[in-house]
Amino acid sequence: MDLQRLLAWVEPTIVPGHAVPPFDPSAAAATMAAAGRSADDHAAFLQRWNGCYALRGALHLLGARDDVPNQSLDAWNRPDGWRQSFGMLIEGVTFFADSGLGDQFGYRDGKVVRLRVLDARVERMASGFAEWLERIFVEPGRYLSMDLFDACVARLGPLPPGGHFAPAPTHAPGEPIDPRTLEVMPCRDNLEFRGASSMVVRGARFPPAPVAR
Repeated sequence: MDLQRLLAWVEPTIVPGHAVPPFDPSAAAATMAAAGRSADDHAAFLQRWNGCYALRGALHLLGARDDVPNQSLDAWNRPDGWRQSFGMLIEGVTFFADSGLGDQFGYRDGKVVRLRVLDARVERMASGFAEWLERIFVEPGRYLSMDLFDACVARLGPLPPGGHFAPAPTHAPGEPIDPRTLEVMPCRDNLEFRGASSMVVRGARFPPAPVAR
């Protein structure tokens, strides 16, 4: 599907009433560099929706804008922010979108990958931005866990901007999720908790080699 048809297809799913500032290319320079061949397609999306929520709020795309970090592309990827908690796991990935449950979507080597925050795992997803967008909207249940998201909305109400539906900070990677235990958490707090938890688990799986004496 060509990009213009894809954008027309996406448009009815955009959540209305989310005010955004004008498109500011300087606020997404690092992200566009990471996008590689997808830079033009991604910029075309941003010029139309400079940061938005879609699919009833289950998908959030950050914008080329200079405001709070959880809305601004380059600010969201600052090395002194939430990224520190995931360490080497996300080295070389520049994130541009997230799900209402906290999974992060980003560029690595010009391809799109997904950080599955509850599994502490990065997986390849698409060859570029347009393919990623099409996959998300063809299979939102698979990539955004729509059943779980909708169960949270039914219990807790619409997800507020800048938030995630998240399990307790003590939830360990790989554990089953009980939708009755999820609560609204600021997105940075959720990711920092998830990252810290994943570091503990990964440390247990791959302990440092003993020092020769």
